[in-house]
Amino acid sequence: MDLKKQLDFLIEIDKVKGILRESLILNGMRRENDAEHSWHMAMTAFILKPYFNYFLDMEKTFKMILIHDIVEIYAGDNPCFGVINTEKYHQELESSKKIFGLLPEKQANELMSIWLEFEEQKTSEAHFANCCDRFQGFLQNLTSDGHTWKKFNVKEEQILKRVEPIKNYLPKVYEEIILKEIKYYKEKNIIK
Repeated sequence: MDLKKQLDFLIEIDKVKGILRESLILNGMRRENDAEHSWHMAMTAFILKPYFNYFLDMEKTFKMILIHDIVEIYAGDNPCFGVINTEKYHQELESSKKIFGLLPEKQANELMSIWLEFEEQKTSEAHFANCCDRFQGFLQNLTSDGHTWKKFNVKEEQILKRVEPIKNYLPKVYEEIILKEIKYYKEKNIIK
């Protein structure tokens, strides 16, 4: 192992704390950063795991959650309801090569593999991590009176498409939380 490379990586990823998302933190006073998002997403995974009915390697899932947005250090944040960036995946792929490339080869390959797995959504861990990512963003809207939904004039079908992994893999959460809250925010005319 190369401790100098590992230290350089750890110093570089501290920049994730400066990547601001469109979501507001719970008190609505400021925008959330990617580090806060990943922490909240990890707690979401811990709490919602009992509702996921498939085998799950939680250590791998937590790694996936911790690294999924590190690529935004170089690629920037791409809000899910903002302007559609057709180059998003390619920008993030290049960013992942650069950031993970700071590590010794074995660790770089491991993190790249885990990041790609999250993006491809083909394993139980990737399905669950994506559910947690989308649910955490959904929660941010509930605690900010629909901040990003209002900001981007979001329609119901956009939200339903975004939360589709929750429908598929956390149906109880989808039925009891997502659908109920969407109905409530439609009645408030925040969701069109």
